[in-house]
Amino acid sequence: MSGELPSPVIVAESWKNRRGESIRLVLNEFEGRNVFDLRAWYTADGSLKPGKGFAAEIKHLPRLAAAIWKAEAKARELELLGDDQDGRHE
Repeated sequence: MSGELPSPVIVAESWKNRRGESIRLVLNEFEGRNVFDLRAWYTADGSLKPGKGFAAEIKHLPRLAAAIWKAEAKARELELLGDDQDGRHE
């Protein structure tokens, strides 16, 4: 059983650079299906506009989340992330 989203839910947002670009993870509805949307946003005419990204049905979220955790662990093992780069801060 799947619930309905009354409107898009921004789960996380991180500023990508000083040009006003951000990365957002959003729970949304698309063509009658609940999806998660990971997308770059850019500033144009004073507001954020969607850019390139990736969206998939919510049912794929647990698998992708596990892959991201695995990628983070590997990046730390390879010393690609420092101790000060803790992505858990909001």
